[in-house]
Amino acid sequence: MMNTNMFQMSKSQFEEAIVNDLTNALPGYTIKKQETIKENDTKMTGLSIYPEGGSCGCVIYVEHLYYDRYCKGESLDSIVSGLSETIKNEKDALSTTFDKMFSDDFLSHVVYRMANKNSNKERLMDALTKDIPGMNDIVIYPVWEVRVGTRNGSVIVTNTLLQDKDVTAAEVHAAAEENTTRRTSIISLDQRLREMVPEDMMPPMESPFLVSYDKETNGEDASILGAPSKIKALDGDYYIIPSSTHELLFLPKSFEADVEKLKNMVREVNTFELDPKDILSYNVYEWTDGHFITHEANAGSATETA
Repeated sequence: MMNTNMFQMSKSQFEEAIVNDLTNALPGYTIKKQETIKENDTKMTGLSIYPEGGSCGCVIYVEHLYYDRYCKGESLDSIVSGLSETIKNEKDALSTTFDKMFSDDFLSHVVYRMANKNSNKERLMDALTKDIPGMNDIVIYPVWEVRVGTRNGSVIVTNTLLQDKDVTAAEVHAAAEENTTRRTSIISLDQRLREMVPEDMMPPMESPFLVSYDKETNGEDASILGAPSKIKALDGDYYIIPSSTHELLFLPKSFEADVEKLKNMVREVNTFELDPKDILSYNVYEWTDGHFITHEANAGSATETA
């Protein structure tokens, strides 16, 4: 149902209204509006909400859900009421989790993620990034995985965080590779789909594809590129399709696929199926003779780096 209010607020007006109404609904909390850089250098409006005198709170993003709900007809009062109840209920969990989170062993909770290096320059400006030789536009970077209250999150490891934790960049990269290697695998796409789809709804299939997999989260959060030993253990040579920032697909070169058709497939998925923030690359890559090769989306030749 569309919002029938003929005086519907703009997004900027909604942001100011929700800050004012949440402030009134949550006495004893500090609420601030901030611009946050998310994936692919997308700027989003976040509301930082934390108890006065406390050092741990939460951030909600106006664009993700709340303004859309308002535009579809939900009242501002209803949105504020639901948010304030959720925040009040999590206050104790936030407080108790904060101390535990910062007393945990930092290095045991760092893991690699991957991103497009060109469209994430601002977001990763101070991050401990690592290039992948032979992949022209993909970068991996360590994040510190944390759990606050009922939510999981991650903090990009920056030079500032290194100083706070009194660790070196080399120590973080070594820990991130060890943790990523422990929790990632490359499995058949058939197996992955069987884990995701009920057996009675899964049609018989024999896909030639393999897919990267993070077994610790039952998803694709950690980047297999941060576990080079897993790549080197592959039997044979492969084309690598960057299906999103969360996973990679591997197609045996023995399948004799047309690289141009693979590029078109990547372009179509990026254009019509992915959220822009999840786009990793328009290129197709190749793992052959122990090296990565980039097949650029707008070029007929491949670029190899030893």
